[in-house]
Amino acid sequence: DPMNGDAFLKVPNTGFDEIEAFVQRMASVPRSGLHNPFKNPERYVMLGEVCGAAAREMFKPEVSDFFCRLIQRVAPKSYAQAGGEIKAVRTWLQDYSGNSVRMLAESTGLPGDHVGQTTVGYRMPFGGVSVITPFNFP
Repeated sequence: DPMNGDAFLKVPNTGFDEIEAFVQRMASVPRSGLHNPFKNPERYVMLGEVCGAAAREMFKPEVSDFFCRLIQRVAPKSYAQAGGEIKAVRTWLQDYSGNSVRMLAESTGLPGDHVGQTTVGYRMPFGGVSVITPFNFP
């Protein structure tokens, strides 16, 4: 902890012999996915509500202060710079809580080259999906 010198992070060192539970969980996801907007449209409403609730929490001074201090623990930023990060994330969450959450299942449509033909593409996770992000991903 750069703020006081104490240890504050515990990072697992997961070995290959420990990943079977994760592999089984991924294998149990239906190929149509858990976030399929045709089979589970309520998921997008729920995700929007979660983003809105998180943005409202970040307006609370004690919550904003907590995250500012947390950012300072992992990145060399002033309190004002860390506060700018909080404001950016809060604004993103506010925006995403509205209509933007539907962009998670964005679709495209193109006309074909003869009468009655169209191409429609839907963007959504297919089957089990895993994401590896940097430690500071918003």
